[in-house]
Amino acid sequence: MVRRALGQALAIENYNVVPVANGHEALHEVRQHPIDIVLLDLNPRGENGWETLQRLTTLQPHLQVVAMTARPEPANSNAHGVDVLLEKPLNLAVLIRTLNKLSTSSVSTALQL
Repeated sequence: MVRRALGQALAIENYNVVPVANGHEALHEVRQHPIDIVLLDLNPRGENGWETLQRLTTLQPHLQVVAMTARPEPANSNAHGVDVLLEKPLNLAVLIRTLNKLSTSSVSTALQL
């Protein structure tokens, strides 16, 4: 439900959103489509977000990553490939400003995990 609402909000802002339910689906989509920005939950239920991040950036080294978490994370998240770290619950206005700053064009493809 949250994934769908967030995807709709980003679509209104002219982002092409590829929603996925887990790290496995994210890896599949990154192999199939050019992805500009990933919105990644670092602590998804039953998965390791850091591991997913490592696999995604191995496939696409210059992938921009907006990570989100409800738990405190290491201050060196940038060293792990995170461009921006946002706390949950997400503030939609902050997320959109962040994505706009990271975007290289008015239409980007965002993978939402």
